[in-house]
Amino acid sequence: MAENFPEAAWKHVIDSEALLNVKRYDGAGYLAGYAVECTLKTLIQVENLPRVRAHNLNRVSSEVLRLLSLPAQRTARYITNPNITSLQYGSAGWRETIRYEAGGFVSQADSEAWVAEAKRLCDEIIIPMKLDGVIP
Repeated sequence: MAENFPEAAWKHVIDSEALLNVKRYDGAGYLAGYAVECTLKTLIQVENLPRVRAHNLNRVSSEVLRLLSLPAQRTARYITNPNITSLQYGSAGWRETIRYEAGGFVSQADSEAWVAEAKRLCDEIIIPMKLDGVIP
């Protein structure tokens, strides 16, 4: 069974917003990063390309940018930001290993920005793709 990236993205956005509302910045930021990852992987999945088996958002974003050059791609119209996402991966941004950091690792400002970015991507990519029938 294929991964359900669109549903996972939406679920993680909702959960990250809930955690942000109760000032659980680490959890909110962590799930927001996964929402971004799942949204980007939705684009790859729709194009029937091999799954990028990595959490590295820079690598996944690069693969999505490569999609724009494909002659038969179906997803370019859902990409409104030429950099795909403002969420950076690595020591200066989100990474899947922040789940192992001590509480307070993700600042309120970062958490708010990451959650806003995850929501923006879902609103601009996942919802329109559902409305257009590109994804169930």
